[in-house]
Amino acid sequence: MTGSYPIFIYPCYDLAMTYTFIHYRSWLFAALISIPMLTAQVRGAPADTTAKTAQERGYRVITQYPHNTALFTQGLELYKGRMFESTGLYGRSKVISRHFPPKASQDPDLKGVALPDTAFAEGLSIYRDRLYLLTWRAQKGLILDPHHFSVLGAFAYQGEGWGLCFHPGLGDEGQFVMSNGSASLQWLSPTNMKLSHKVEVRENGKPVDKLNELECVGDYVVANVWQSNDIVFINAKSGNVVSRINLAALKPAVSSDQAVLNGIAYDLSLIHI
Repeated sequence: MTGSYPIFIYPCYDLAMTYTFIHYRSWLFAALISIPMLTAQVRGAPADTTAKTAQERGYRVITQYPHNTALFTQGLELYKGRMFESTGLYGRSKVISRHFPPKASQDPDLKGVALPDTAFAEGLSIYRDRLYLLTWRAQKGLILDPHHFSVLGAFAYQGEGWGLCFHPGLGDEGQFVMSNGSASLQWLSPTNMKLSHKVEVRENGKPVDKLNELECVGDYVVANVWQSNDIVFINAKSGNVVSRINLAALKPAVSSDQAVLNGIAYDLSLIHI
């Protein structure tokens, strides 16, 4: 990547903090109480991918958009002029899409589908005009039609599902990259969604765990780090963290100390994250 890269970010916070069934994951994915989505711009490209020490990068706020405070945001994708969003919580999980960027004079044309009460929606990615959706603990993913949201298939995986993105530069045919809250990124074959490889993410020689929402961009996997305000740029092949952006300044001035930033989406046609 070269030049500047706008990053669409959801700054959200949750006052509920119900550890019993979501292990404080609401701290990161909260949409029970939400503030507007922001767009930030990274100054400069990530550092040399061979470097062991990640470089701190700056950003600037470009604009902001309203967001439905009832949505418990998990994954984001920009595709063909629409924003796709997966939202979590048992009994409230859904996948929706709307025109993006929104215009006051334009009908948002909201579309989507609600998931069964037993599903907790997680990471979302698009591959060959199909939506690939993870669930948190069910060890099952869904393949959806992005236009009509009909279920086209399902796939199994081991462990929890957190973030998901498709990286065309991995392997012979490209690979999905999945996170599970650890320091490990799993490569999944797009032909059968079977595990083909694992990469441990490290910074300064130490594992970087709690990897969450993912977006594949160029040679990198961009990830939110749960329980932090950081976004990290990871060399997709080596697992080295090459750049880090601290977005603590975007936290809202609220009484709760659980305010966090979450959600990364990339638009290839605009070279935007």
